[in-house]
Amino acid sequence: MSRLAETADSAYLLWCGPGSSRATREARNRAYAATGPTPDPVPGTGWLPHVGTGVTPTGSCLVTERPRTAKSASTSTRRRSATSRRTVATGPDDGGGPALRTFVLDTSVLLSDPGAYLRFAEHEVVIPLVVISELEGKRHHPELGYFARRSLRFLDELRVKHGRLDEALPVTDAGGTLRVELNHSDPGILPPGFRAETNDARILSVALGLSHEGGDVTLVTKDMPLRVKAAAVGLATDEYRHGQVADPTWTGMAELEISAEQVAQLYAGEALELDGAGDLPCHTGLVLHSSNGSALGRVGPDKSVRLVRGDREAFGVRGRSAEQRIALDVLLDESVGIVSLGGRAGTGKSALALCAGLEQVMERRKYKKVLVFRPLYAVGGQELGYLPGNEAEKMSPWGQAVYDTLGALVHENVMEEVAARGMLEVLPLTHIRGRSLHDAFVIVDEAQSLERGVLLTVLSRIGQNSRVVLTHDVAQRDNLRVGRHDGIAAVIEALKGHPMFAHVTLTRSERSPIAEVITDLLEDLPFAR
Repeated sequence: MSRLAETADSAYLLWCGPGSSRATREARNRAYAATGPTPDPVPGTGWLPHVGTGVTPTGSCLVTERPRTAKSASTSTRRRSATSRRTVATGPDDGGGPALRTFVLDTSVLLSDPGAYLRFAEHEVVIPLVVISELEGKRHHPELGYFARRSLRFLDELRVKHGRLDEALPVTDAGGTLRVELNHSDPGILPPGFRAETNDARILSVALGLSHEGGDVTLVTKDMPLRVKAAAVGLATDEYRHGQVADPTWTGMAELEISAEQVAQLYAGEALELDGAGDLPCHTGLVLHSSNGSALGRVGPDKSVRLVRGDREAFGVRGRSAEQRIALDVLLDESVGIVSLGGRAGTGKSALALCAGLEQVMERRKYKKVLVFRPLYAVGGQELGYLPGNEAEKMSPWGQAVYDTLGALVHENVMEEVAARGMLEVLPLTHIRGRSLHDAFVIVDEAQSLERGVLLTVLSRIGQNSRVVLTHDVAQRDNLRVGRHDGIAAVIEALKGHPMFAHVTLTRSERSPIAEVITDLLEDLPFAR
């Protein structure tokens, strides 16, 4: 699980300013001399202005480069003009490079990555004051509270070290700075339709105000509506991309050509070393073709391939497609602690997970109960608290989807037995923090709507003798802060190849011909992308 944990770098930039030692200044001058033309020292200081190298390090969230300006050595007031803040590099002959840029971060960025301000290389990071207030309001949120508190803790550490946050503070070895912006919060700078007293309007005001001063300003946010608003008022805006997967197309399946003799050996129970299988991640499902027919296999931790039998069943359910049979095989494999099942609506993700869980709870007695956690993101946007009744009654609309799936697979008598023995429980995901889930088969349904940090929190709750299954369909995200390339996709990429992790993307709809037709049509529409 340590591969999932992502911590911010705690090292701060050694600031070579007027108060630094002579040895430090000389070391910085030598570093500049080694990388290119050395600009003249700032008069009266002996240290060099930072003009950067024009290279964005690996792992930074934005890679776009534009003409750069060099930072001015003096800052006399809190509200600085563009000319006092930067000196423009006019071309290659002046020793300058691409321009230093200003990135304004909103709350969603710090909630997804509390160390986000360390990811912007040599550039300036600005946090509007209203973002601090929003983080304060999220401190006790059941899912995001930990990340809000961690972000505030990082800022407080900077306060302790430097004494104030309203001036540019060094935070990266590349020369990047961070400050909290106290000005530009008046929405009057915005067009009339945007002048509401909302936090989004205040964040837009800060970014637009800094842009009007002549800076190269970009608003960075994971909130899609805010990016649209920023573009509408003429602001450069971008999504925070740190931790995103460049190509989230891994399906957990592959095809190989083998001989008829090798197929016979697999059916005889042998494990084979196949050409091409050694380069595949552990637990990759294989469709094996030969001149005498085909077979299904799975890559083991030792890179050997073993047969996957198509007649395996769980709670009376068998896989229909190759992907479902591979999925059922890993769901029933107790050595695989984390299983990811992706696929569009109707492909059988939830049904396979439920049946595998009940098989191991009621038939094999491996676990005490099946726990299904569902995020409370309603399609219509109605929150849980607006529904009448106690917690069980409030959860009924979310839990009913689970019981509908189970009811389509088993007899009514089985449903009654499951309910009477308390072996299936549907809970809101808000209740998972602080719990240790022992002796349980855990299913996290609709995982596509969860931020990466929340998913890591969920996985960290899994206790002794427990397993977890993540079911998801990235085309049905109800949380606008989660994109196709982060959240569950980032977790899959981080765990891919680990012996305790398996992922399968289901492709064939098994719900009904109507559901398959509608799903195909929706996937062809631009807004479904």
